[in-house]
Amino acid sequence: MNWLHFAGWVAGLYLLYYLGLISFDASRSKRMKSAAGSGELTLTEDIEPKKIDYLPDKPDTTTEKAQPLKSPIIGSGGVSLKNLFNLCREEAIIYTRPVSF
Repeated sequence: MNWLHFAGWVAGLYLLYYLGLISFDASRSKRMKSAAGSGELTLTEDIEPKKIDYLPDKPDTTTEKAQPLKSPIIGSGGVSLKNLFNLCREEAIIYTRPVSF
């Protein structure tokens, strides 16, 4: 038996195996369709929503002036556009991967 015959036998066995799996799944799906009826999937769980009392921290506006909200990008470590150009001029930015435009 040479390699070509061996590869043919292996391919044939895999083909028979997968055809068997497909026919098995097809026969199971026919039985499931007849048992399910409408084919609608319903899930039943006993879940009750809970009301959570959440009161956000509000600053006392009678004694303090309201501060304008800062950008969340700057608060998370980002920089403004003006500061970005300043950092580029100072060569403080280290490029770790190529920038695509």
